[in-house]
Amino acid sequence: MKVEDIMTKKVISVAKNRALSDAVKLMEKKRISRVLVTSDGEPCGMLTEKDISDHIGTSRHGESIPSSLHISTAMSPSIITIGKDASIAAAAKTMLKKGVSSLPVLHGKELVGIITKTDIVRTLAESDEKFEKIMKTDVVAVSPADRIVHARRLMLDNKIGRVVVLEEGKIVGILTNMRAAKALYNFKQNTDRGHASRIRTITVEDAMTPTVITLDVGAKVKEAVQIMIENKFSGIPLTREGRLAGVVTKTDMLKIVK
Repeated sequence: MKVEDIMTKKVISVAKNRALSDAVKLMEKKRISRVLVTSDGEPCGMLTEKDISDHIGTSRHGESIPSSLHISTAMSPSIITIGKDASIAAAAKTMLKKGVSSLPVLHGKELVGIITKTDIVRTLAESDEKFEKIMKTDVVAVSPADRIVHARRLMLDNKIGRVVVLEEGKIVGILTNMRAAKALYNFKQNTDRGHASRIRTITVEDAMTPTVITLDVGAKVKEAVQIMIENKFSGIPLTREGRLAGVVTKTDMLKIVK
């Protein structure tokens, strides 16, 4: 199977001189985690939910509101592409090696689509593989009362897109980069410039997703794929006898693509 067989042909893009808040709204409306950034109609970078979360949360922009920041200040200027005739396995390996979640697809020099982790994970819908080889057992967790800036720092330091929220050993929520970004965005957008530093008072409980779907460690990959696709999840906590045992993400699943 080739990249062109599963890629998304319609590429959602946004101009680099637009406000960062415009990108946040667009990504929320389309329920996507990245957009292609253009300059005079030509691709010039990528903007992801992680970029937004990182940028809004930096001390450098602590007193700025998203509407005053431009997409060009937060985007990644490098674009890693792949040819439409490349194999899906090659796309998966490129994503893992480069640490990216999407690849613009080219036919020669022409942009013809984009392939994401989600597109690739869909190809595992019939996989009977187990989680043992790919799951992470050293799960990063926080409590509902922890500050969101602390959780964000943990995500940055561990290069992950989500943390599990535990209270007395029980899973009570998930906090993702996008949820963190939205919380930071909404706070700054509705707070006077002089009080923006109070962003450190936002807690994990204020931004987490309280409803959590889990899977037993003995489940098969295809069960996770179904849940991820239906709910637009990027990761699922795994349990053993009702206790947190690990987590599996779309990135982990790329490792078994053949």
